[in-house]
Amino acid sequence: MRLWCRRLLRGTAVYLFILPALVPMIALVGIPLLQTIFFSFTNLKEKNFDLWTLGIEPLEGSNPRCPGLVSVKVHPRTPAARLGVPDGSCIVEFDGEKARNARHLERLIEKAKRQFINKQKSNFDVVYVSSAEGATTRSISLSFARAPFDWKVDPNRDSSTWGLVGLANYKRFLLPSTGADDAKQFYKVLGITILWTVVNVTFHYVFGFVLALLLNRGVPGTRFYRVLLMLPWAVPVYVSAFAWRWLYNSQYGFFNVILQKLGCSPIPWLSDSQWTFVAVTITNVWLGIPFMMISFLAGMQAIPKDLYEAAEIDGCTRWQKVRYVTLPMLRPVSLTVILLGAIWTFNMFNVIWLVQGGGTAVEILATYAFRLFRDYHDYAAAATCGTLIFVLLLAFSLFYLKLLHREEELY
Repeated sequence: MRLWCRRLLRGTAVYLFILPALVPMIALVGIPLLQTIFFSFTNLKEKNFDLWTLGIEPLEGSNPRCPGLVSVKVHPRTPAARLGVPDGSCIVEFDGEKARNARHLERLIEKAKRQFINKQKSNFDVVYVSSAEGATTRSISLSFARAPFDWKVDPNRDSSTWGLVGLANYKRFLLPSTGADDAKQFYKVLGITILWTVVNVTFHYVFGFVLALLLNRGVPGTRFYRVLLMLPWAVPVYVSAFAWRWLYNSQYGFFNVILQKLGCSPIPWLSDSQWTFVAVTITNVWLGIPFMMISFLAGMQAIPKDLYEAAEIDGCTRWQKVRYVTLPMLRPVSLTVILLGAIWTFNMFNVIWLVQGGGTAVEILATYAFRLFRDYHDYAAAATCGTLIFVLLLAFSLFYLKLLHREEELY
């Protein structure tokens, strides 16, 4: 029995040790992710995010049970419904003023809402006739409350209510339709994002590998060069982005000043979309090289020297050693850094946004989702883009990890 208890304690000790850190980590990552996915199935916008209601909606036309009065629809789970106002009741007076028709009652409710939001008044007297109770006249005091979330799925829901819309947001971005260019814009931005990722990761890999190869050969001043090449990684991203933005200035930037002294015309680095793509790519490549270089350098130093000695005995040149010894032995490292680099570059919001100063010349999915949130106040659309980014990266990561697992079995 004691032996069994000791084994149980040994088996659970590791999990008990990491549990205090694991639970907050799952909460900090999982809750925002689940919230974003949930919002992508709603019509959440600025218009209905802070929606106040009394729960009564004026209806056009007259009610034969109470002629000359304005009939209203009472929404469930609202202040009017909680105070027992039956659906189909007729409003006689609203805040001391007789309701002449449906539009007049709407204006009275809007006026009361402004007074409530501006904290001028909190309660409003309503006199109504309940046709369900034998045309009994009653008086109540109503106060505005946030409109309840509607759990009924309605793909055609407008901004007057907040609720579920099903897959309407995903259809809006994934299925092209006439009269709406959301899908066209999404696929355009997706194409730019993929191009941005492929170009940057390629340059990161090539320059990082070459620099690691030079440092691994033990050239004089290796420590100095290693520290110097680590500077882009040590400097905060926003500082680097602002510095590069100044270098790209059309009038006083370093690059255009040099070009003008050489007799060349200045380049519109941050005003032309093609040149802006080149500018932000240069900045991101400069920032990303140190990670690749350090990763490759660590992998090269772990390669046994016997392999290079055997290759030299066989008469291999330096290029052949790199091709047939270094590259194959660095394959697991290469696959790992490419995966991490692709994920980071795909979501590289800071460089794109800060170097452009919030411009739209170059747009990737991360900046596009943020623009939907900040400029258009379409929170559901931004959540949908965020969810699509998560799904794309998850699918890519699973495929890549499966490929990496096969490589590990080979090596």
